[in-house]
Amino acid sequence: MTFADRAAHNEELFRTINERIEEGAKQHGVDQSLPFHCECCNESCLEKIELPPAEYDRIAAQIERFVLVPGHERADVESVVEQHSSYLVVEKTGEARAEIEREHPRPRHSD
Repeated sequence: MTFADRAAHNEELFRTINERIEEGAKQHGVDQSLPFHCECCNESCLEKIELPPAEYDRIAAQIERFVLVPGHERADVESVVEQHSSYLVVEKTGEARAEIEREHPRPRHSD
């Protein structure tokens, strides 16, 4: 498994957890900031990012975009497309992006 494959798999794992947080917030009408997991390439990362569920939904609506703690970005597999005070939004590039597009399990993107 290549680094891009491992990175995409790890990010998808964190994305799945975050989407469950988001779904729970929607079900219970929660709109204040909640702790979402950093969706970086590092499989041992346990850092959290405080975001309103609607903001997370906006970011995750694009298959190739992920939310990260500043400093966790990797220029070899992603580029920063948004910078905020407590988080970054990155977009996958190259083989990492191709892997996400090939293997993406999220139902919101199955249209």
